[in-house]
Amino acid sequence: MLGPARGAVLAFGAALLLVGCTSTVDGTASPAPVVAPTPGDDPLVDAPAVGTCHDIETTYSPLEVPPVVPCDAEHTGETAVVQDTGLALEAAYPTEDGIDEGYLGDVWDEVCGYDLVQDYLQGQVGDQAYASYTQVLPTQEQWAAGARWVACDITYGYGQPEPAPGRMAGALRSGETAPYRACLDGDAQVSDVVACSDDHWAEQISGSPDIAEGTPFPADQAARAPIAAQCLPAAVDYLDGPLPADVTVDITTEDPDDWAGFPFATCVLVPTAGGTTDTSFRDQ
Repeated sequence: MLGPARGAVLAFGAALLLVGCTSTVDGTASPAPVVAPTPGDDPLVDAPAVGTCHDIETTYSPLEVPPVVPCDAEHTGETAVVQDTGLALEAAYPTEDGIDEGYLGDVWDEVCGYDLVQDYLQGQVGDQAYASYTQVLPTQEQWAAGARWVACDITYGYGQPEPAPGRMAGALRSGETAPYRACLDGDAQVSDVVACSDDHWAEQISGSPDIAEGTPFPADQAARAPIAAQCLPAAVDYLDGPLPADVTVDITTEDPDDWAGFPFATCVLVPTAGGTTDTSFRDQ
């Protein structure tokens, strides 16, 4: 996924000061001059280290460079990867129009992706993270010093960034994972994506059942059950074993008019007894 130019970079070298040895002229020792790096010596100058925390207010606004904040303070984003764009030192600072027209090259489109979200949170197949991503650019001052990198930050939340409940790095690997999983508040036809630590009726898993055109709209859970049965293998994979008695597969649907034109559903897990919950079935 990560690409060209001078390559993907996950660790960053410090700027190098070349300090010479002393020389002797007419028997007098004199220090050699200190040679400071010139702009452009390091395209990754001032690049954030992986795990750096930012206060990102809006995703997909790369010219609004977010401030770095302590990770034990309120933050909405964490740097997952940094790449060199390969742009020359003479290149002007990007504009929004330029970015839209490919000014930053393939790196801009390839540095971020949902696979990176899963990798950073250390999710497994089937996990649906309550997180997204956004690109981060150097400031104009950093650009003037030779920075030519673009970073990808993982952002907490499904739409616009929200304050993360903790460090997102590895958050799906162990412990209480519900705040970092995507669940659905609403019903089978109309739902909002929320964290699984919030009240919800269904927990998202991967998978979408095959539905023949002309299948009648399933108006209730009993009618959805035969279609939802196709979700069982994905549910077993998600839970790493058979479904407990208090967990049932279900599906989301669109409204009847949309269903008539193109029937589509996604797999979810719900409490067998109905109602809502505020935890993840993976944490039970």
